[in-house]
Amino acid sequence: MSKVYEYVQDRIIRALEEAIENGGPAPWRKPWKGGMPKNYITKIPYQGINLLLLEGGSYLTFKQIQELQRKNPEVKLKKGSKSYKIYFWKPVERGEGEESEKDREKDRPNFIFRYYNVFHASDVDGIADDTADFINDPIESAERVVSAYKRECQINIKVGSDRAYYNPTLDSITVPSINQYENVTEYYSTVFHEMIHSTGHITRLKRFEDAPGQTIFGSESYSKEELVAEIGANMILSMLGIEDQNQQKNSVSYLHNWLCRIKEDRGLIISASQHAQKASDFILNFIEGEYIENDLKLTEAI
Repeated sequence: MSKVYEYVQDRIIRALEEAIENGGPAPWRKPWKGGMPKNYITKIPYQGINLLLLEGGSYLTFKQIQELQRKNPEVKLKKGSKSYKIYFWKPVERGEGEESEKDREKDRPNFIFRYYNVFHASDVDGIADDTADFINDPIESAERVVSAYKRECQINIKVGSDRAYYNPTLDSITVPSINQYENVTEYYSTVFHEMIHSTGHITRLKRFEDAPGQTIFGSESYSKEELVAEIGANMILSMLGIEDQNQQKNSVSYLHNWLCRIKEDRGLIISASQHAQKASDFILNFIEGEYIENDLKLTEAI
């Protein structure tokens, strides 16, 4: 194990043991802003069951996209974009609609359940990002890692959401946009976390084959996979020299939260660190030749 990885692992273990000694899991804060799902044009939030079915962010109907397109030809829906349904109750006159016979009954309301399709604003090119609350400049070294991994592994990374997750079935990553984060390092920590998850895919390191339950929320194997992803993200950040204290505190809180689920098993971190190292190496190997030297900085910092 390299000095960088040993440094990250030892620091996380010390921080976790100190947190456990002081009692109770530290709270984890979501480091990005997203808000309720709303219409991009009207800014009106969606209501009811839609809040349970939609990710955060803004949505447009196809008609709204066309209207914007007439004003700006660069506006276009990305190829292969998935539509989402907005459900609502439509008031009807008696005798109108499919349920007119039932609607004539006095004890039934005059409404029909309907839906229409919308598209997430992140799937539309040429429009402004209205979820951005901060202004962050991309970090070049981190962007090279993300671009190389995306290119070489042919994985879809969708940016712009109120959630961060890896979908092993679709082999795709979804993360909030860079300007939804107050701290730019938190953005890359989130991206690298999901990239580490994706290395477990059958076409890469095949971690999910060894423990099928790793994608089942709350299971022991899922908890271990979360540790792998968070430690791996910290390793990449350290290798790039862009880790900071606030991001590290948040990461330790997150790791401790998962560790408590499996009885504060210190040995688990050692095992997870080994998997995290393999995953980090796998990702960083794609930028081989774009020399990263950070051991000296870490040696001076210790």
